[in-house]
Amino acid sequence: MYRPVEIFVGLRYLRSRRRNHFLSFISWFSLLGLVLGVAALITVTSVMNGFEGELKGRVLRFLPHGFVEAPGRQGIVEWSELRQNLIMQPGIEGAAPFIRGHALLSRAGDVFGVQLSAVDPLHQRSVSDVDDYMLAGRMADLEPGEYGIVLGSIVARRLRVGLQDKVTVVLPRVSVTPVGIFPRMRRFTVVGVFEVGAQLDASEVFVHLRDGQRLFALGEAVQGMQVQVDNIFQAGSILDGQRGEGELLADYEVSDWSHMQGGLFQAVKMEKIMVSLMLFIIVAVAAFNIVSILTMMVMDKRGDIAVLRTMGASALQVMLLFLVQGLTIGLLGVFIGMLLGIPLALNIGDIVAWLEQVVGFRVFDPTVYFITAMPSELQLRDVFWTLGGSLLLTLLATVYPAWRAAQIQPAEVLRYE
Repeated sequence: MYRPVEIFVGLRYLRSRRRNHFLSFISWFSLLGLVLGVAALITVTSVMNGFEGELKGRVLRFLPHGFVEAPGRQGIVEWSELRQNLIMQPGIEGAAPFIRGHALLSRAGDVFGVQLSAVDPLHQRSVSDVDDYMLAGRMADLEPGEYGIVLGSIVARRLRVGLQDKVTVVLPRVSVTPVGIFPRMRRFTVVGVFEVGAQLDASEVFVHLRDGQRLFALGEAVQGMQVQVDNIFQAGSILDGQRGEGELLADYEVSDWSHMQGGLFQAVKMEKIMVSLMLFIIVAVAAFNIVSILTMMVMDKRGDIAVLRTMGASALQVMLLFLVQGLTIGLLGVFIGMLLGIPLALNIGDIVAWLEQVVGFRVFDPTVYFITAMPSELQLRDVFWTLGGSLLLTLLATVYPAWRAAQIQPAEVLRYE
């Protein structure tokens, strides 16, 4: 089978036994660096994708997608009518009233700060799945006038309370009485404990909407409406579409989940970018080692280059000869790295679990972390970016030495042969 001379000679140089053992060592070192860099980049980006997916799954399945509130400190009195109008709008699947504020929970000298949400258990299920993650009790056990409370598992553990225990809720507001000014407080009975496996277990508690109205002195009003949409990542545009002149939400303030948790996901995304850039440096170092390899190869093969030029090889053919060498090393390293990285990314969870059994050490202590296994999600987009970037760096690293080889003048070399 016919092959162009530059490809034939370039591949032959790679297969031949080199007299310069240092040059051979650098070649293997560069190849190994490419393999490890590509494999590590694929694996780590997959793990970061897994962490991001776990975070979204645990947090966003619990949080409402959007919020509709009256401007300023005004409450919404006719909230039932607003709720009916909201669920009739395209893209909106559910709505539920809420009152939210910061509070302190105390019991037997233990004090813990939380986010207190007053909700209607009947409607809350349409905007949140918290009822599916109850460790004890039910959201339906919140009844008006009974002053029951549902706690996150970490809150309950830190206060050392269980079902039917009493806790005191203290609001950062005061009540004026004939005998003085006192903080607004009320004793509640624990009727449920939930665990969603996220930070919300340590910060969120629920009471019934009616009890919240009395506690916050809102009468029949509510602070706003929680909204569930059919596409969480379009929650902002769906709600903004109802804010135009004459639209349903024209007189209300709207926000989506990104205002509460968007910073967290942006931080995870930034961390993924920075870790990927740091690992990409490994690939860059290995790729630019090819510059050293080809430069020394050019110096070692000056005589061969001169002979090829006198036999009729053009400068372009000489340049392509060394491009073939560099790209072959790059392709081989990237291909082997991909063969190692993809299976490692797909099975990293099982590998870590096996190592935990062998070593007897838990990577993710369940008493500290919300996850107990190494998550991983391989995305073809990340694989393509890794392969494309690695091959581009390899190509850039081969251009200069190959160009210098093409500039060698055969007459100057053969004069001293």
